[in-house]
Amino acid sequence: MKKLLISTVAMALVVLAAPIASAGHDDNPSQQVRTYTYELNQVGNNTDASGWTRLTALPNGKVQVKVYVEGLAPSLPHAQHLHGVMNESGFVAGSCPTVAADSDGNGLIDTLEGVPSYGFVRASLTTTGDTSPSSALAVDRFPVADENGVLEYSRTFSTDPAVWAGLGALEVVVHGVDLNGNGVYDFESGPSSLTSAFPLEATLPAVCGGPGN
Repeated sequence: MKKLLISTVAMALVVLAAPIASAGHDDNPSQQVRTYTYELNQVGNNTDASGWTRLTALPNGKVQVKVYVEGLAPSLPHAQHLHGVMNESGFVAGSCPTVAADSDGNGLIDTLEGVPSYGFVRASLTTTGDTSPSSALAVDRFPVADENGVLEYSRTFSTDPAVWAGLGALEVVVHGVDLNGNGVYDFESGPSSLTSAFPLEATLPAVCGGPGN
């Protein structure tokens, strides 16, 4: 059975990265801190994972993201992102996909099937380095769940002004589901909808949360 080596998962989510429309900075020093807290619930992909996330827009143009999830695939990396739906006016509240998003009827909601609900990647919630959509595929820099399937993440970073301004409209999506429970992301359930080079398991949405849920 073909195994996925973490060091080679360098392309899996690239098709979700999308340019962000420009927006001006608000340099008003009296700008209030804006905080948004959401539950993270399973997307229906054979996982009981759940948790919460807190997004904070700081007056200096940075954002702070906290994520806590239980019930994820243990000891495996979990790609995670801020996703957003954008129109000509800016970001609008997205939502997490429901079973209706399963367009191919295979009983799973893959990453692309979720895009109409939660939008494209607007920031990559990596542990180090770049956090732009360009790092949507940087699996070696995403957090790894512990041996009990618990993921804890906290990072403050600079981001695109549009993301800072529209933070309250964005969805948090954590990916990665070990469907057959064998401790690795493999090809038993087929390839990812993003590219045949990588397993479906590595890119399936596990939990999602945001303003539209």
